[in-house]
Amino acid sequence: MNHYYCSTLVTTVLLLAGTASAVREVRFSSPLLSLTIPDPELLEHVSEPPKDGETPQQGALQTHRRRFLPRFLAGLKAENTVREQIALGLVKTTDADDADAVEVGGKGWVGKTKAADARRRRREDALIEQGYDAAMSKYDAMAGNSADTKTPNNSNKYQFVGLVDRSNTKKPISWHARPKPSNAKWSVRLLHVNQDVIVKDLFDRGKIDIFAKYTNTGEMKIEGEGDAAKTTSVPIVTTKYEARERSLKTLFNFSPKHFFTDSSGAYWRERRLRSGMYTDGDTVYESSYRYRDGRNGMHKVSTLQQFLSSAAVDSKDKKRILKKLREAAPDVVLEL
Repeated sequence: MNHYYCSTLVTTVLLLAGTASAVREVRFSSPLLSLTIPDPELLEHVSEPPKDGETPQQGALQTHRRRFLPRFLAGLKAENTVREQIALGLVKTTDADDADAVEVGGKGWVGKTKAADARRRRREDALIEQGYDAAMSKYDAMAGNSADTKTPNNSNKYQFVGLVDRSNTKKPISWHARPKPSNAKWSVRLLHVNQDVIVKDLFDRGKIDIFAKYTNTGEMKIEGEGDAAKTTSVPIVTTKYEARERSLKTLFNFSPKHFFTDSSGAYWRERRLRSGMYTDGDTVYESSYRYRDGRNGMHKVSTLQQFLSSAAVDSKDKKRILKKLREAAPDVVLEL
């Protein structure tokens, strides 16, 4: 039987060497991380009066985010108060027209009761909304009267922005200056641009394509430590990625050759792998293709040692396979 090994179709699959976690936590990262140092004269003062001989302590800059929570809390308290008054019957939510609908009997009393209940709920919602809006207006009026009327009067004529680049060990921060606007409230800002997030967003929106180059280092993976360490037949493969702008030159990552020669024939179906035997230096697989949904597959046949010790495999083919594991680039790559 020659179907187990065919010298013209034997190829090698090299799996990426290195540790990879199968289950990772999902983390959402912002493409821009900034730290702004506001001008000192615009900072809030701590409510506690300073002691004798001490300067007034300063807190954070009053921002829209810091004003939102107390304002929202005032509205929720007013809304809760109105709900309690409605539950205790201190606020009237029914009228004379609803009295007839409560009476059981007569024609269409079920529909009248439902309509009266809907009117009552609408009046309750309107009362709660009025209480919420009144509390908001009162809070805004009080905050406007007590608001600090300071205007920016810092003597700095420029704003300094530090751009953080962790990949540059010699100069991790590059400083840039610009004229300071008249109404600006800060003079120093640190800005960290997360390039990985920006590249991922450009790729999702179809602006760029990612190309990978895999290189066989010629070294084999070592298992164990100390005296028990032994060299395996699993090669170590390095990866280099490159992002290129998607344009007509790249044909939107479209290849006419693959379109006309691949059996799948469409970009949303996986390209067919050549039939034959594949190995990652540890296990031997046989390629397969599931026509039902157009997916490639690998079926485990044996270990590489069992395959090399088989008498059905010629010694020249064994040497060629081992040489390819040490020198050749991978035919198929599975990234974890």
